[in-house]
Amino acid sequence: MNRFRMVTLLLVLAISIVGLSSVSSFAADPASQSVQGNVICLIPDYKKGTVTPVIATGPCNTLPPHQHVLMTKEGTVYSLQGLQDGLMKIALMPQKEDVTMAGKIEGNNYGWVLIVN
Repeated sequence: MNRFRMVTLLLVLAISIVGLSSVSSFAADPASQSVQGNVICLIPDYKKGTVTPVIATGPCNTLPPHQHVLMTKEGTVYSLQGLQDGLMKIALMPQKEDVTMAGKIEGNNYGWVLIVN
């Protein structure tokens, strides 16, 4: 009977350790940060050699291929970069004003980049 209790106790302890380690693996990426602002589409005009900044009122995936930046209320501009899936999510967003985006922030004295997932 004592052997049964010991095996049961060890089994419960092992399950608890596995459960706690799996919960911690679902925690948010500590390097990920959130930024709030307006997503601005930089629509190119190849004939003029210029770019027109636009805050789209809906998905912008039907516009010519273009870059996106996020501008905060304080005026900080983040170039939005990442894998194709993450960038496509930005193009398909129905709302581009006052949005919160998460990702890894990199930057220096020349500019900031938000790498989205």
